[in-house]
Amino acid sequence: MDIYSTTVLRKVVRDLKQPQSFLLDMFFPELVESPTEDIKFDVDEGKRRVAPFVSPLREGRVVKSRGFRTDTFQPAYIKDKRVFDPNRAIRRTIGERIGGELTPAQRVQANLNFEMQDQLGMLTRRLELMAGDVLLDGKAVIEGEDYPAVEVDFARDSTLTEALTLAARWGEANVSPSTDLETWSTRILKKSGAVPTDAVFTPDAWALFKKDPEVKEALDLRRGGSSSFEIGLQVGTGGIYKGDFGNFRLWVYNDWYIDPLDDQEKPILPAYSVILGSAQVEGVRYFGAVRDEEANFEAMTFFPKSWVEKDPAVRILMMQSAPLLVPSRPNASFAASVR
Repeated sequence: MDIYSTTVLRKVVRDLKQPQSFLLDMFFPELVESPTEDIKFDVDEGKRRVAPFVSPLREGRVVKSRGFRTDTFQPAYIKDKRVFDPNRAIRRTIGERIGGELTPAQRVQANLNFEMQDQLGMLTRRLELMAGDVLLDGKAVIEGEDYPAVEVDFARDSTLTEALTLAARWGEANVSPSTDLETWSTRILKKSGAVPTDAVFTPDAWALFKKDPEVKEALDLRRGGSSSFEIGLQVGTGGIYKGDFGNFRLWVYNDWYIDPLDDQEKPILPAYSVILGSAQVEGVRYFGAVRDEEANFEAMTFFPKSWVEKDPAVRILMMQSAPLLVPSRPNASFAASVR
């Protein structure tokens, strides 16, 4: 069996454990593979209209159908290309017992899995970062070393993005974070008809939220009340569930990435961020057609391939993808910088 064939490589990737993808899984669960390199997506623009009154003796009034717009975007292309060193087959692989316990063929397979796991992790982290951007600003900025910055604006209402200043910031006197959550939820309901069910906090925003007297009272009543919290020490990557408050599930989010533009480690969500949303965002992971003859130019989430360069003799491993995250209902989310 040729372990470098496209069929085998795709099966290897499918079988690999998926990296952390909390924002993706919560707000962008649907996956659509586009048969063209351009991605077309519909955005609901319906308004709260009421049925018109007319005299029963007159003709009925013609009412226009509820509207939506169709946007088109050609996504940036991902090509993760790396040299796969065959000499690693004669050296102990990561995690292998000192002295060696694998055959050269087994080491090749283990190293292949390791490299493809890393490629899959980088792709997933890129999508998770894009999810954070879309939820924070209602738009995505696509930018790379050889790809000039392009902004994809999903036209989220401007009132659904807020940066608190001065005396309105969390942690200031007479500021109630729980009241802010209620106010922001009402904005989402007004603009989209959606009811937010999840609140995602960065750790510093969560530290300010749980100091709210109303929240502290809920903590005190957790045994007999309708609200419950996990107040013990919890540290981890992704979303950590902290409990329920009213109709909200509360999450504390931690994750980082290395920015390829400046090689600096940065948080996916900036400090003091709060995101509100629900499944009614109806986020979709779109993937455009892979522009590769060996992929038959088909729509797919990713396309792995491998080949040998003759001089110098090295094997190349490459993964290609053309992703874009789209919130079908952009006004069903809200983001704030609370300090």
